[in-house]
Amino acid sequence: MTSNERSITLTPSWKAFFWQYALGILLTPVLVGIYILWRTRKTHASIRYEITDRKITVVDGHISQNIDLVDIRKAIPGETQFGVGPVTIRTSGREIELVGFENPEQIALSIEKAVEAELKRLEAKKQAQPRETAYEPGEMERLDYLTGLWQQGLISDEDFENEQQKFKKD
Repeated sequence: MTSNERSITLTPSWKAFFWQYALGILLTPVLVGIYILWRTRKTHASIRYEITDRKITVVDGHISQNIDLVDIRKAIPGETQFGVGPVTIRTSGREIELVGFENPEQIALSIEKAVEAELKRLEAKKQAQPRETAYEPGEMERLDYLTGLWQQGLISDEDFENEQQKFKKD
């Protein structure tokens, strides 16, 4: 990541795991609930989404997936339950669901704006071509050498003019 690249990290809301937490609390007297609560908390804590100016990284436990913004075709908000819903990201080759956002419509809209901005940046970069120099590499050194010979009187004015014409562009 470059020094001027912005980055944010999002984590899913606990509300996305409401039913798992509720089941764990209900089953706590049977001791199975403690395991369910522990497992749900571990799963919840292991999910994060790192969003930069160029890509989205989905980290789910030990698995990490990178999605370049230019590859994203559509970001679709899902249905909300308890005010929380997923955002589905479609690329040309795959579909990834980001779970647990409190405002999935706004997140999907933000992702699509980021995709548009990245496409505009890449297009501007393509159009900004380096300018061509008036001389080929090494020509200025040869012209300086020729001028030095002429100033020292080692070549005539006529020879200097003839050689200098070779360096001028049409």
